[in-house]
Parts: sequence; structure tokens; C-alpha cells
Amino acid sequence: MALKNKNLLVVSTCLGVQAALLVLLNAFIPKLTHGMDMMWIAFQAWAVYFVAGCTPLNGLKAWIGYLTGILASIAIIKLMGAPGIQALPSVGGMNLAMAAAVFLVVIPAIMTENLKNMVPALFIGSGAFFASLGHAALADALKKANAAECQNTTFLFAAQAELVYCAIGLCFGYITVWWRGKYEAFLAR
Repeated sequence: MALKNKNLLVVSTCLGVQAALLVLLNAFIPKLTHGMDMMWIAFQAWAVYFVAGCTPLNGLKAWIGYLTGILASIAIIKLMGAPGIQALPSVGGMNLAMAAAVFLVVIPAIMTENLKNMVPALFIGSGAFFASLGHAALADALKKANAAECQNTTFLFAAQAELVYCAIGLCFGYITVWWRGKYEAFLAR
């Protein structure tokens, strides 16, 4: 429904309140994520909810897409250390080992489309995972857990933070669709 400016102002204001609530809730969310404040993932996933089609089932598919993106990222990292790949040189600043690993992982990752995997969420989830690996709070959490050298714990902590924030963002997308639908139904009366 195309809204008049005064009605769109109501929607914009309510969205502003909802976004401010997410910022306030973020005082507590890092307690679930080993201290990692990854609120940007929640905002990103909130937008993905709309791209996914604005239904709870598609929101779940988006969350699974993020999860498969994390798994693809881990596969890339592991493959980069595999015999035959890790020996590939860097040429002119190009990381041939990473390029080979990405090539090998992207093929089956894209094939998951036939399993109804949401491939765009897979790519977004993969990018978010790689970004979270460089997060200062991850290094602090690993240090506190005496696991700074444990790659599996690194992956687990980063994945947990991403998936928690993703779920929260998708829930905020659902809430937005729910109240906006109620508001538009009210206006249509």
C-alpha cells in the first residue's frame, strides 16, 4: 500500500523507535555472544528479512543461509591449509590459495540452491563470519577462555555471535512486518 506522507511519518517514527529499542537491548545481547557486540549483523539480518519475503518460514531460511555461509567460510579456511592448496604462491598480491579454496567451496555452496537454501543469505553470512573473525571482542573472549590458539573455539565463538545477532535481526524484521500490517489494515478501514 502506498502511504501518504503523514502515514509514512508514523511508520518511519515507529521504525525509529524499534531501531532505538534494538540499540538499547544490545546492552544485554553481548552476554550471549562472549562479549562480542555485533549489532551490525542484527541490522543486516533485519533487512534480509524483507529481501527474503517477509514471512517467518523465509526468515528461518535466511537464518539457515547465514549458517551455511558460516560453514562455507570454515571450509574455505580449512581448504587453504590443505596439501596442494596451501603451497600455492601469492602472485602480484593475489592469494592463489584463497582463490582456489573459494572456487572449490562456492560450487557446492551454490548447488545448495536446489535444497531451497537461500544463497544470498549464504553469501551475506559468509561475509559476516569473515568480518567477525577480526573482531577485537573475539580476541578478548578467546583470551578469557584460554583458547586464543584454538581454531575450533574461534570458529564456534564467531559463529555463535553471528547466529544470535542474525536471529534477533530476523525477529525485528518479523515484528516490523506484523505491526506495519496492522497499521495498514487500520488505515484501509
